[in-house]
Amino acid sequence: MVLAACVRAPPQPQPTHSEPGAAPPVVAAPPVVAPVQAAPVAPPPEVEALLGRMTLEDKVGQLMMVGFAGKAVDPAITELVRGYRVGGVCVFGRNIASAQQIGRLNDEVRALLSDTVPPFIAVDQEGGNVVRLSDGNLVLPGNMVLGAARQPELAYEAGLAQGEDLHRLGFNMNLAPVLDVNSNPLNPVIGLRAFGDDVALVSELGARFVAGQQDAHIVTVAKHFPGHGAVDADSHKSLPIVRAPMLQVREQLKPFEAAMAAGLDGLMTAHIATPTLTGDELPATLSSRVLGGVLRDELHFKGLVITDELEMDAIDRRFGVGRAAVLAINAGADMVLIPWRLEKKEEVWAALLDAARTGELPQGRLDEAVRRILKAKIGKGLFEPLPPLETRLASLGEKRELAGRIASAGVTLLRSTPSLFPLETRRRVAVISTEASLIAAMERRFPSMTSMLVPAIPAPKLRDELKLQARALAAGADVVVVSVVNSRQLELVTNAALSGRPVITIVLGAPYLAAQVHESKVVLATYSYREAATEAAVAAICGEKGTPGRLPVALPRLPFGHGLDPVGRRLALKHAAPAAVGAP
Repeated sequence: MVLAACVRAPPQPQPTHSEPGAAPPVVAAPPVVAPVQAAPVAPPPEVEALLGRMTLEDKVGQLMMVGFAGKAVDPAITELVRGYRVGGVCVFGRNIASAQQIGRLNDEVRALLSDTVPPFIAVDQEGGNVVRLSDGNLVLPGNMVLGAARQPELAYEAGLAQGEDLHRLGFNMNLAPVLDVNSNPLNPVIGLRAFGDDVALVSELGARFVAGQQDAHIVTVAKHFPGHGAVDADSHKSLPIVRAPMLQVREQLKPFEAAMAAGLDGLMTAHIATPTLTGDELPATLSSRVLGGVLRDELHFKGLVITDELEMDAIDRRFGVGRAAVLAINAGADMVLIPWRLEKKEEVWAALLDAARTGELPQGRLDEAVRRILKAKIGKGLFEPLPPLETRLASLGEKRELAGRIASAGVTLLRSTPSLFPLETRRRVAVISTEASLIAAMERRFPSMTSMLVPAIPAPKLRDELKLQARALAAGADVVVVSVVNSRQLELVTNAALSGRPVITIVLGAPYLAAQVHESKVVLATYSYREAATEAAVAAICGEKGTPGRLPVALPRLPFGHGLDPVGRRLALKHAAPAAVGAP
């Protein structure tokens, strides 16, 4: 899923099949929204030549970005991609087994349309909590780690290096980065995926990341416009409604504006309602006031607009995906994303084709959308041949070390006790963690330590047993190190402390958890559970590296920008980003 929750994602449903060309279901329609009438812009001649040769069916196909099950092209995938003449495909974890395999699959999909318009081959490889590819390629620790590091050029390096690896694997589009400002600590879907909760910080780091990724010839689609960071609901399940004042809602637009100024290729819409901005509770994905009035007319954005998944409950339950697709394109979107069920793709195809034939989707609006798609494909070289896969894979992951540099730059010391930090190797240490990589990193420094690997989400009947085990393990040590990825590990911190032994807590998840580990003598935040982050945390605990990171969000009693050096002194201002990006 594109708008992924900040927990490890459950298995995704597989597509089901129905008769091709089946009529879309009858659904209650919202008030008809007038199509956006944008001022005409003279496109490159190549675009007009392509557009002039396209049939109505060709044009409708370009509006669709689809997903499919399977790890190799088969007759069903061939029928889907060629039959609908799709403008793009979106690859998910279900499609990936290895670098070699996904590179081959991407090349095969591209070959299906080699005689016509090549497809976008997209993925949402954000880093951190949302990673689809991890076989030899660079895996970034996540946006909030970059927010804590506060180094704009490091964000550029991250975007460039990640984009280069995606290009080697045959991808030409990434549905990232997240430019949402995580202003609500209770946000269930953004959290660590954001650079932080400060508009200026997110704006500068986001724009530099975008510039880097686009320099790697990857079509960059930032998300989720007009800003998903203030919500307290999950749009996979319901429609979040942002009731913040107008000025606050407009503040959330600034990171997108900064990225546009950097030449952003595309935006993904958010399935949220912003009544103070629009005057109604229509989802932004379907709102001409958001996509036409604000995005096109006020912000003058000329790039692609792609919807988030139309199969999410915030859209499908209320409108149906076919009706929603027509509304989204008329509102100003250029492509609609329908990645899961085959019958939903059929519904969207039938609805868009019927709307184009009847004039509900005007020819001018249809052609405008297709022009933007073609312009992006020409501009990023999709019509040009790629080098052989083996040649591309030979340099895959050549900048993997960057993950460690980013993770080390983001490590933030929030609370310290001099006698415990750095941790002396002579100590008897017990480690309780959800991450095997953290236990392994500690074992390399403390060979005689004891440890306990716990599930990230334990079954209810296991919780009492884990608490007893944590207390018993702690009793045999001088100091206990506990890692926390979500609130379920907080009770393990408490039970380790009940042994009477001092506790060091490493927060590998959202930093807001740090405000709840009152028993800990030392609290360290990494903003990521990726291996680069666990290694960086252990290196900091042992005094091998410093703790240069600063909080990219505000916590109760700990302000935005807080951070301590290894001896417990508050970091000086020179360690922060300039005031232009929100440093206190």
